[in-house]
Amino acid sequence: MAFVDNLAFGLFAISFTGFLLLYTVTSMYFVYRSKKGDYDTHLAASSVPMGLAGAYLVLAGFVGQMVWPLPGSYNILFFDPMVAFGLVALAFCLAIRYKVSLENAGFLGLMVGVMTVLYGITGYHIGLTQEPIALLALYMFYGIGGILAYPVSMIADRLPGLKKNPWVGWHVILALFWVSMFAASALAAYIGYSAIGGHLLSAP
Repeated sequence: MAFVDNLAFGLFAISFTGFLLLYTVTSMYFVYRSKKGDYDTHLAASSVPMGLAGAYLVLAGFVGQMVWPLPGSYNILFFDPMVAFGLVALAFCLAIRYKVSLENAGFLGLMVGVMTVLYGITGYHIGLTQEPIALLALYMFYGIGGILAYPVSMIADRLPGLKKNPWVGWHVILALFWVSMFAASALAAYIGYSAIGGHLLSAP
């Protein structure tokens, strides 16, 4: 089988999915703050692109796990979390489409977040890439974002009640989620951009 290095686009796909999740949560928050409109419409509108992005991440990650297009064990480090992130995006998409609680999808995000942190720490300690600091930061920010997806999903499920009895802690959690997901998605896009030239040259 020919060697096809798709790392750059995979990083962009991860970045786009992260920014999409961030955009959805931000839209919901501003609807909540303005007390105008229905935040459910933002969820419903996001489910289609989120589902497409999640399906691509799962499919591309699974293929990567099978054919190992990247050098050495970097396939494990990159494609395992990629599949897991795609499953989280699909879980949120299906929960939105079937109008069920987001809490279980958020709990899946928490578990995947913990796993991502562990992968990042391990990859950093063994020096698997030429940019270990960037690798650690990327996995740590995405991991923290995944962990915070659990309380964020609980906030989304309880927004009507929160209008009557808001708690400042929810705003802190949302702010931390926003910062972590923005940093992670921006890092993924930057690393993907940096990889375009070298990975185009590695095509068969």
